[in-house]
Amino acid sequence: MPHFLQTVLPLYAKYEASPLIKCYVGAPGSLAWDTTTYGKYLDDLRVASSYWSKRLTTKGVHAGAVVGLWLTGTIYSDLVNLYAISAAGFVPQVFSVKFSRPGRTIILDLLAACDGTALVLDPSFSDAVNDTAIPILEIPALSSLPPVAPGTLEAPSADSTETAMIFHTSGTTGGTPKPVRCNHDWMVWQAIHVNKIWQGSFEGPDIMNNLGSFAHVGTASSMNYLPLSGSCLVQTSCSNFSAEEFIALVNQQGMNRMFIYADWLVTLASIARNDDKVLAALRGMRQVTYTGASINPEVEKWLVEQGVPIATMYATTEVSPALVSNLADRTTLPAMRVMPGVDLTFIPVSKLSVEDLDGDAAGRSKGGILYDLFIPASSRHCPHPTVMTRSDGHVTGDLFEEVQPGYYAFRGRNDDWIRTGAGLVWFCDTKSIEDNIRLTCPDIVRNCTVVGHYKPAVVLFIEAVSDSTSAPDVDILKDEVLRRTAAFNSNLFEHERIVDREHIVVVAPGALPRTKEKGNIRRKAVEDDYAKILAEIYATSSH
Repeated sequence: MPHFLQTVLPLYAKYEASPLIKCYVGAPGSLAWDTTTYGKYLDDLRVASSYWSKRLTTKGVHAGAVVGLWLTGTIYSDLVNLYAISAAGFVPQVFSVKFSRPGRTIILDLLAACDGTALVLDPSFSDAVNDTAIPILEIPALSSLPPVAPGTLEAPSADSTETAMIFHTSGTTGGTPKPVRCNHDWMVWQAIHVNKIWQGSFEGPDIMNNLGSFAHVGTASSMNYLPLSGSCLVQTSCSNFSAEEFIALVNQQGMNRMFIYADWLVTLASIARNDDKVLAALRGMRQVTYTGASINPEVEKWLVEQGVPIATMYATTEVSPALVSNLADRTTLPAMRVMPGVDLTFIPVSKLSVEDLDGDAAGRSKGGILYDLFIPASSRHCPHPTVMTRSDGHVTGDLFEEVQPGYYAFRGRNDDWIRTGAGLVWFCDTKSIEDNIRLTCPDIVRNCTVVGHYKPAVVLFIEAVSDSTSAPDVDILKDEVLRRTAAFNSNLFEHERIVDREHIVVVAPGALPRTKEKGNIRRKAVEDDYAKILAEIYATSSH
C-alpha cells in the first residue's frame, strides 16, 4: 500500500460540498463556530502543499526528510499545514503547545533523534528557538499564501513501510518524550479502525467532537479518518467544556457522536441529574464514548438506566483503537470486546495479585486472571520497531481482566507509568522522578515514591532521613527537595512536575508500605493508606 494520502485525497473531492470541520471561534459568553467544507479544505491543502514544497526545497530540505512541526493544536490552519507538509512529500514530526515548556532543548533533541532537517513553527513559539543548525520557518497565514493554478492534488510516492508522521508519547522518561513513528500502512489501518468505534446504523453523517489537541495523534488523524465516511468534526473550546457549550454543540452544530474523557463524563452526568436539557441531549446522541479511565459504577448504571448510549474504548498513541464496549448491551460496561480486525493477544501476568492494583481497579476486580495486552509484530497496528517493547511485538503495559467470555475490563498498569493530569490520559514515569530524588537528595531522603494514578496531579511521598516531623523541619526538607530537583522538573511535562510543598508528603523512615519479599515501596498501597491526605491535597490543589 502506497502513501496514505492516496486513500484520502479522492474522498475530499467526493464529499466536496459537505462540512468537514467546524472550528470553535467563540469567546467566553459567546459561543461560535466556523464551518469548512471538504472542498475548501482540499483547496487550502493544495495551496499550502505547493508553498511548503517550494519553501522547504529552497532551504535544502529533500523529499522524504523529517520536518519538525510545532503547532498550537487549536486552530484550523494546524490541520492544513500538517497534511500539506505530508502532501508535499515530507515527514512531519509533530509537537504541540505542551512542548512550549521546556521548549527549545527538548524539541531540537527530539528532532535530532529523528534526523529532522528543519523546524516549522507557529509564530507564537518563535522566541523559544534560535541559533540552530537547521532552518527555522514560521508558519504564514493561509490567506497570505501565493495562489496556485487549478488542478488535482496528487499524493507523493512512498512505500507503505516508510514513516508517514511522527508523534510523541504523552509522558516523558527523565524529561524526554519518546517519538512514535507511524508508517503509511499504520495510518490507513488506524483510520479504518477509528470509524469502527462508532456503532449503530443511522441516516445522515456522523458529527463528532475532537478529543484534545489537533497536534496529538487522536485528533490530528481525524483528517485521515473522517473522509472514509464523510463525517464532520466539531471543535470544543476545551476538554471540559461547559454544559451550555454541550447543548450548543448538539442543538446548534448537530453533534451526534461524542468522545469524552471519563472524568468530564462524570461531571456532565452530575449536571444532567438536575438539568433536563443536558439529559435530553445525552439521550439523543448516537453514541457517547468515554476513555482515559473507568467511571464510578453508580454513575455508569445511572447513565444506562437513563437511556444514554454510552460506550467505553481503549486506545493508545502506539497501537490506536483496540477495544470497545458493546453499545447494544450496555449491561456489560465497563468491559470491552476486541474490535473487529484487531490482531492482539491477552497474556496472563505472573507474580501480580489483585492487591497490587490501584484502589479503584482492585475494588472492581472479580478475582480473575490479570492479562497484559500484546500486539504481535506481524499486526498492521503494531507500532514501529523503535517503539516496540519486545522484539516480537508490543506490550502496552495496561492490565485487563476477563470478566466474561470475550469481554475484558481495564485494571490499571503493570509498570511504573501512571495516568495523571487533565483528562487522566497523560502518562508519568514515576521511576525516573524517584530515581532523580534518590540521586540528588541521598542525605535527606531515605526513600520515596510518586503516586497519582487516575488523579489530576502527582504527589511525592518522602521517608525522611531525620525522624523529626515538626512543621518547620518538614517545610525546610520540602523546600530543599524542590530546590535540588528544580532543574530536573523544568524538563518534565507540566502534569509530571512536583513544584510546590502541597504536593509533597513527608513521613517517618519505614512508614510507607512495602512488599514482603524485596521490601520495595508499594505505590498503590500508599495511595490506599494515605487516601484521606491525598483527597485533601486534591481538594485544595491548583492543578
